[in-house]
Amino acid sequence: MLGGWKYANIKDGSFAEYFHVNNANANLTPIPDSISDDTAVYVCDMLSTGFMGAEHANIPLGGTVVVFAQGPVGLMATVGARLLGAGLVIGVDGVSERLKLSRHFGADVVLDYTQVDPVEEIRKLTGVGVDSAIECLGAQATFEACIKATRPGGTISVAGYFGHGDSVEIPRVEWGVGMGDKVIRTGLCPGGNVRMSRLLKLIEHGRVDPSPLTTHQFDFQEVDKALHMMETKEDGIMKPLIIFPVS
Repeated sequence: MLGGWKYANIKDGSFAEYFHVNNANANLTPIPDSISDDTAVYVCDMLSTGFMGAEHANIPLGGTVVVFAQGPVGLMATVGARLLGAGLVIGVDGVSERLKLSRHFGADVVLDYTQVDPVEEIRKLTGVGVDSAIECLGAQATFEACIKATRPGGTISVAGYFGHGDSVEIPRVEWGVGMGDKVIRTGLCPGGNVRMSRLLKLIEHGRVDPSPLTTHQFDFQEVDKALHMMETKEDGIMKPLIIFPVS
């Protein structure tokens, strides 16, 4: 099964009017009539990746969770943590609009890293650190913060994409000098019929509505502009929706 991420990275055509789907019986699922296409599209990546981050975080019922970076994946990790039974969800970002969305999607506490040291604040809130930390940016700073903010015996779940550099460093002391029993788990956007069907059920029955992530709409001919804005993050863009022509 390919999953949404692989379609955009190892198989051409995902921005064409039509494209071939490998093993269609395993990789496609019908969209319920009650769910609009522009909402359903989120199960292909953002919902699946963000929820994967929460699922891999080994969140105990009533446990404490921090999600570093409240972009689309981080916001879906935030709501995923709440759905999995977290008792306290903390969202960390430096953009006010994203922090507002973090509360909308279930964060009990939001921390602006431009105003406070999030690790210090997390330790004040929890005493010993969180049970689970989810990294959703793909950066050395947020990865280190996850290690530092997680209690001994806790789990660091990485959903961010580390696309630069030759290595990722682990802070030695906060790692417990190798004896802190802190698990680091990574993953890739899960795909497939079964996964997509389950995520669509969450939308269909009101457990989550990812549509607030869509901040801009573009015609099919404006794909390049949408991709440029996603790279520069101009005009407060969160996620662009590409409208394909209907014949």
